[in-house]
Amino acid sequence: MQKNAIGGGMPVRKLAMILTAVLLLVCASSSAQTITLSVKDAPLKQVLVTIKQQSGYLVFYNQDVLTDAKPVSVTARNVPLNDALDLVLKNQPVSFLIRGKMIILSRKTPLPATPAPDLGANPAANPTQHLIGLVRDAAGVPLAGASVMVKGTQKGAATNAKGEFRIEANPDDILSISHIGYETREVRAGNVLFIVLQPSSSRLDEVQVFAYGTTTRRLSTGNISTIKAEEIARNPVVNVLEALKGRIPGMFVQQQTGQPGTPIDVTIRGKSTLTGNGQPLYIVDGVPYPSGQLPFSYPSVNSTTPNFVLRGGNALDYLNPAMIESIDVLTDADATAIYGSRGGYGVILITTKKGKAGKPQLNINAQTGVSVRGRSPRLMTLDQYLMIRREAFKNDEATPGPTDLDLNGTWPLNRNTDWKKLSAGAFGQTSLLNATYSGGAGRINYLIGGNYNVQQSIQRSTGAFKSGGLNFNLNSTSPGGKVYFSLSGSYTATLNDMLSVDYTNATLMAPNAPNPFLPDGNINWEPGANGESFAAFKMINKNQSNNLTSTAEFKYMPITGLTIRTVIGFNMLSGRQNIAYPSAYYDPATNFITKGNLNLYNVRTWNLDPNINYQFGLGSKGRLSATAGFTLVDKVSYNQSTDGNGFLSDDVIYNPTFTGADNLQTVYTQVPARNLSYFGILNYNWDNKYIINLNGRYDGSTKFGPDYRFGKFGSIGAAWIMSSEKWFNGLLPVISFAKIRGSIGIVGGDAINEYSYLNTYSNASAYQGNVALSPNRLANPALHWERMLKRELAANLEFLNGRIGLDLAYYNNRSENQLVGLPLPSTTGSETVNINSSAVIVNSGYELSLNTTNIKSRNFSWRSNFTISINRNILQSYPASQVLTSNNYVVGKSIQGIKLYDYAGVDPETGYYTFYKDGVKGQWDLFSPTPLDQIKDKTAFVDLSPKYFGSLVNTLSYKGLSASFVFTFTNRMGHNYLGSQTYPAGIFNYNMSETYLQRWQKPGDITDVQRASQRFTAVLLQSNFVSSTGAYSRALYARLANVNINYNLPASLFKKYVSSVSIYASGQNLLTISQYKDLDPENLGVGMAPLSKFTAGLNITL
Repeated sequence: MQKNAIGGGMPVRKLAMILTAVLLLVCASSSAQTITLSVKDAPLKQVLVTIKQQSGYLVFYNQDVLTDAKPVSVTARNVPLNDALDLVLKNQPVSFLIRGKMIILSRKTPLPATPAPDLGANPAANPTQHLIGLVRDAAGVPLAGASVMVKGTQKGAATNAKGEFRIEANPDDILSISHIGYETREVRAGNVLFIVLQPSSSRLDEVQVFAYGTTTRRLSTGNISTIKAEEIARNPVVNVLEALKGRIPGMFVQQQTGQPGTPIDVTIRGKSTLTGNGQPLYIVDGVPYPSGQLPFSYPSVNSTTPNFVLRGGNALDYLNPAMIESIDVLTDADATAIYGSRGGYGVILITTKKGKAGKPQLNINAQTGVSVRGRSPRLMTLDQYLMIRREAFKNDEATPGPTDLDLNGTWPLNRNTDWKKLSAGAFGQTSLLNATYSGGAGRINYLIGGNYNVQQSIQRSTGAFKSGGLNFNLNSTSPGGKVYFSLSGSYTATLNDMLSVDYTNATLMAPNAPNPFLPDGNINWEPGANGESFAAFKMINKNQSNNLTSTAEFKYMPITGLTIRTVIGFNMLSGRQNIAYPSAYYDPATNFITKGNLNLYNVRTWNLDPNINYQFGLGSKGRLSATAGFTLVDKVSYNQSTDGNGFLSDDVIYNPTFTGADNLQTVYTQVPARNLSYFGILNYNWDNKYIINLNGRYDGSTKFGPDYRFGKFGSIGAAWIMSSEKWFNGLLPVISFAKIRGSIGIVGGDAINEYSYLNTYSNASAYQGNVALSPNRLANPALHWERMLKRELAANLEFLNGRIGLDLAYYNNRSENQLVGLPLPSTTGSETVNINSSAVIVNSGYELSLNTTNIKSRNFSWRSNFTISINRNILQSYPASQVLTSNNYVVGKSIQGIKLYDYAGVDPETGYYTFYKDGVKGQWDLFSPTPLDQIKDKTAFVDLSPKYFGSLVNTLSYKGLSASFVFTFTNRMGHNYLGSQTYPAGIFNYNMSETYLQRWQKPGDITDVQRASQRFTAVLLQSNFVSSTGAYSRALYARLANVNINYNLPASLFKKYVSSVSIYASGQNLLTISQYKDLDPENLGVGMAPLSKFTAGLNITL
């Protein structure tokens, strides 16, 4: 068996080596341009044409530059471009400048000025001219889509893909040239030739992606948060969502356990659906991407098997973070309504890196590091454990018996094993290699990249999450710049052979218990050795997946302002998972049956997204943009799960079909889904001062019946840039920018499974040898969309010329027509029926983002960013005529809360837990005349949703050295350590945290830890305690989530072929500050805590 193979194909290490070799060969073949010339008395213009043909560089000059040029005589063979130009222009009145892929010629001395004619009496003597210009960035790269306006008029043009524009203007007119992400520049029309725009250093001009276009913070009417590639690269993570924790206002990210590849929950502005299925819409380069967890199947073996935690992970595990250029998170109605039903729970737009014009570049990034176990309880020592055990017998007035192996001498009283070290190794190694080769030649830009990544498990079993892949982008424009085409693709193969179990609870054995492993590595089935808990180390788990994403974009710009665009996307996420229980998994003294499962899954999505946009002047200072189009999304989810048992040999357990037909069972599902939507967008901008944006969408989904498939959604957003008013500057000079914006709109929700409007059935036990079906759900053809009314009011401010930036937002989201599965009486023959309930959920809250430039000098800078999100979630109403779909729902309370017994503390006299029942304090255990009722007596309520969360980021740089520090924080309620324990202190072979040393010991003791006891009464009270308010504590914490230190080595140390070299070190989850004891406050003790990671790397650009 090839343990390092991905998808059964080429080993990933060889793939990485081959990829690197190919990239190096391509780089070598694309070395510096050379020129060969042999001319005598040739016109300079002709020689320049030859240089253009050989180099592929654009030669740009004004007509008067060559007015008195001399003939050229020169002979040169394979000389660099710079040297060839020096020779050609040696005795010419012309100088040159190379910018990117362009040669710019200018006169060494200007021509004598011609006296200006007198135009005062004859304005017609200053006629309108057809002017041609070129707009580039500071590196010489063409800027497509730049706006060129004749100031004070409605005359305007936009640059094509080559950065060229044509405009009618008088020589004395002032042209205003602007582009998203760059500083606006004004030039006189008579001087137009070559215009360079400098990147804007203001956050206001930061490029943000939204539906069918881009905008900036300055001009946006919606709520868009952006994370760039530079920030993502600082985090050594497999899944990019891990790098977003606390960074995006309103977006709460929680990883269920610390193991690589585990599920990640994402909630944007609170839970808004009673089904709990509301997931954000993920779009990668225009292609809808699978959200939520993957469709894995895990058969249950027995009740003693540790919990499975790697149930599919998250689909973004299969998207290489190094490929990502930016992530834009859309939250309010103005930003999300254009996505209709799909955007009801938020939208996450992921843009991957693209090829850009410029000289070829090869970038190689390699890093290595380790992952170590995160926060875990400090367990009692052997002496402390034995003390508690003996005290339990003393409290119960009992003596150890034959089954108390830890006390009766069967187990040595001096044997002390650290079960954490036994189940979890010291560390897991991590390795990462990324390589990209990009550049541009003429009108074609390209990028090709590859990656290889390994994240080893820290548990005892050898296993790792391995991935390798390729990605590319090719984009091109026509000679006239009217046609643009882009093709992108990526392929990632992964192999995850880590065990899908978490041994956090298996480490609680008595310190003197026998080793669950024999010297030869097999399971120790000796009584008390807890072999059944560690048997899962003998399981076989192998998950291979393949992810293919491709996007083709076509744009045609037949006339100025009109763009016809089509995007075609395809994604296929497929895989094969083996889970097997060989003979080594079972106690050989029992009659066991070996079992194996093969799960095949495939999620295929394609989309067609054509649209047309027209921009034109409307009013003396206004500009209107109109977009219309439709979207078709076709998705098919396929799953086949095959179970076999009773294998004759463990060698064939990988294939369940290698057993008898009577021992084989296959479940097959194929679920098609389709969405069809029509949309329109109107955006009007008056003088970059008043902006209004309207969205409308007519959305259809096959999740609903034929008569209710389509819904109408839309929004309106508006912004007023007050600081552009003349009266504002003199009134508040300290404020350099001020914008008020707001939005309101209706979006849809379809957080249900396919076919939910139909009768559904499941397999049942065979009847008289025939296959039987059991009804699950009744049909409801009138099922229709959830509706969410989103409202937001926000302000964006900058002070002291951008040194301080403040963003404030208040939102109120009201969700109606809730899709719920209503429980039915057993007499109906079905379990549930899906309906639209009139229940109403409201999420409201505040979001704040503060950006400051604390210090900025020539060599040193210090910038800070602080974000905080406060959300309140309530179930505002629920129809009295409908049965609550959860016993934890309370009108006026959060839907993320839980109803509990009212905890009254530990009785100082008896040392047992007590609770309130009808206002009376008592034990109320199962043996009481009136024990606690699981429904009626749960009168207390605890809200488990975050009260607030956010982050603090500090970035410092000094010359070539930079460092960033990211702190995240959260305040919420969660299960405390005492409330997460099944048994009380004193139970056989059950060790606990040192917190239990604070237990009740004698009458009069005041404590929250019950007495040590091994009686059943104490076990029952512990069970009641777990369901009481005493089991929950406030999990307020601040975590040093990431530290990154980077040093750019001086360029003088390297030859000219090396553009840059940097070394860096990163750390993840390094420090936690919290009064929440024993458990990790991020995942609240649910399995393994988030891992601490330490990495170092090297980044080279050639």
